[in-house]
Amino acid sequence: MSSTTAEKTAKPPEKPARKAGGKRRLMLLLLPVLLLAGAGAGAWFYVPAVQALLGAGHPAEAEAAPGPAAAAMPGKPSFVEFPEMTLSLPNAGRPRQLRLKLAVEVNGDPAQLQPDLLSPRIYDSLVLYLRTLREGEMEGALAMDRLRGDLHRRFELVLGPGRVRDVLITSFVVA
Repeated sequence: MSSTTAEKTAKPPEKPARKAGGKRRLMLLLLPVLLLAGAGAGAWFYVPAVQALLGAGHPAEAEAAPGPAAAAMPGKPSFVEFPEMTLSLPNAGRPRQLRLKLAVEVNGDPAQLQPDLLSPRIYDSLVLYLRTLREGEMEGALAMDRLRGDLHRRFELVLGPGRVRDVLITSFVVA
């Protein structure tokens, strides 16, 4: 027999036997601990309610004066209701009518804002916008949200930012 055939037939030396599940068992124990620690840290940094619940936070932030938005928010919402508006809408050959009734949630005293809100300038802005609506813009699931957002933007352009909190559509009929 030659030395090369002896090497081929010789078995490699066996490794000493170790515990097969040692690393796996360690991972199974550490994984839940790491996941819980990560979730707790994420909740601490990204969810202010957790900090408020535990009474933590920066003392300087707690003592700071409330901003203008918080100071203008009374305990009870204030609304100014608009009379129903009826418009004829352009359509490719067949006239359509839109009846719309709005209520506007305002910051501050509604008695002081009512003359500004019911002014001809507001009605002109609303009518000019509503007359440009096409048939496809008033259909679909998000049409009312888009309309509310556009009306809110019109109010802010005419009155200035921060005076109107929300626009509520209380009646909407297209015939």
